[in-house]
Amino acid sequence: MSDILDDETTAKIVKNIRESEQPSPHFQATMINFVFSLNQSDGGLDDIEMTEEEIDEILNDLPTNPELELAYID
Repeated sequence: MSDILDDETTAKIVKNIRESEQPSPHFQATMINFVFSLNQSDGGLDDIEMTEEEIDEILNDLPTNPELELAYID
């Protein structure tokens, strides 16, 4: 099991994503894949070092519209 996201929480999040109205099936599938990836993760996120400025930029400077957010994904 993941050190980041346990099975029960993962299932709840995926169920919520599937049941919510999303304008884009692509975005919905992307979110489900992301949640599943966290569930399968070995917990290595603690190894990623970030400064307060980086955290602030990531959380506050990106668009909140899911379709616009996809533009930031390579």
